[in-house]
Amino acid sequence: MKVKQELLRYAAYLCFCLWSIPSGVIAQQQIDFSGHIVKYDSTFAGIGPKVYVLPPPKTAEELLDDRYAEKEIDSAVVVEYVSRMKYYHRLEMTGNGSISAKKYMPLTDTQTASIEGKLLLEADQAAQYENVGLLADIENRLAMEYIAAGAVDLAIEFFEKAMKAKEEQGSMGDWEIVVHNLAVTYESLAQLDKAFVLYQQLYDRAVKTRNNSRQAQAMMELALIKAKRGFSSEAEQDIIRKVVPLFRRARNEAGRASAYRTLADIYTLQHKYPEAQWFLVQAKSIVDRDGIAEQLPEIIFNLAETKKNSGNPRVAIEEYKIADDLARKDHIMGMQLAIQDALGNLYHQAGDYSGAALALNRYDMLKNMLFRGEGGLVDN
Repeated sequence: MKVKQELLRYAAYLCFCLWSIPSGVIAQQQIDFSGHIVKYDSTFAGIGPKVYVLPPPKTAEELLDDRYAEKEIDSAVVVEYVSRMKYYHRLEMTGNGSISAKKYMPLTDTQTASIEGKLLLEADQAAQYENVGLLADIENRLAMEYIAAGAVDLAIEFFEKAMKAKEEQGSMGDWEIVVHNLAVTYESLAQLDKAFVLYQQLYDRAVKTRNNSRQAQAMMELALIKAKRGFSSEAEQDIIRKVVPLFRRARNEAGRASAYRTLADIYTLQHKYPEAQWFLVQAKSIVDRDGIAEQLPEIIFNLAETKKNSGNPRVAIEEYKIADDLARKDHIMGMQLAIQDALGNLYHQAGDYSGAALALNRYDMLKNMLFRGEGGLVDN
C-alpha cells in the first residue's frame, strides 16, 4: 500500500514537472526580437491575452530582396516601353529643323509644357498661314510623339497625313522619310507584311533614282523584316553581299556602321551573341574613327546586352556604365531606364547590395518620371 502511494506521488510530481517546463523554462528561453516586452511573467495563467514573441526584423539585404521581387511586377510595362523606344530611335524628322520641339529634350523642357500641346499649337498656326510643308513636318513630328506615348493609331493617322501632303507637294525626299517612319511603325506592331510593302516601295524608288545609299538603307530594313519572319540566313547574305558594298560605293560610313548594327540585331534574334558582338565592334570602330557620335550609345548598350546574355556579367556592367553616361548626355531616358534595370539585376545576382540599391533607386526615379507624370513621355 505504501509502495502504491509512493508511486502515485512520484507520478503526480513528474506530471507537474513536465507540465511546468513549456510554460516556464521554454517560455523564458524565448527571445523578444522586437524589444517591446519589458516585463513578462511566464507562470501567470490568469485572464488576458497571450504574449507572442515576434520574429526578428528583416535585414537591409532582405528588404532589398523584397523590393527586387516587387520590381518584377511592373517589369512587363518597362520592357514594353523600352522596346517601343527602340523603334522610336529609328524614326526621322522632316523639314529644315524649324520645329521648336526637338526629338530628344532635357527633362526640364518636357516638364515646362506638353510636347504634344506645343506641336498642336504650331500645327494650328501653320494651317492658318496655309503653310502646307511646315504643317506636314509638324504632323510627322507629332506622329513620332504618339509613338513614344504608345498611341499608335494616332501615329499612323498623322504619318499618313504628312505622307500625302509631301507627295502632293512633290517633296519626295521628305515623303521617303515619312514612308520609312510609317513602315517602322507597322514593324513595331509586328505587322510585317505592311512594313515589307512600304520598305519595298522605298527600295524600288531608290533603284529608279540610282541612289546607292537609299537602296542600301531600304534593303537593310527589308533584311531585318526577313530575319523576323525566320529567314535569317537570307537576311545575313543580303547585308553582307549587297548592303555593305552599296554603302561603300556611296562612301557612306554611317550607313555601313548601321548595316553592321543591323547584322548584330539579326544574330541577336538567333541568340548568336559572339557573332553579334563581333559586328558591334566593327560598327564601333567605324563610329569612333569617323566621329559618328549619334550611333555610339546604341552600340555600347547593345554590346552590354550581348555580354550579359553570353554570361559575362562583369564586362557587361562596365559597358552599361559607359552607355549610361552617353544616354544621360544625349537625354535618352528610355535607354537609361533599361540600363538601370539591367545593372540592378546584375548587382543583385552578384550579391553587391550597395550597387543593387543605387541602381534600384535610379530605376524607380526614372520609372516615376515616365509613368507617373513627373516627366515627358518622349524618350529624353
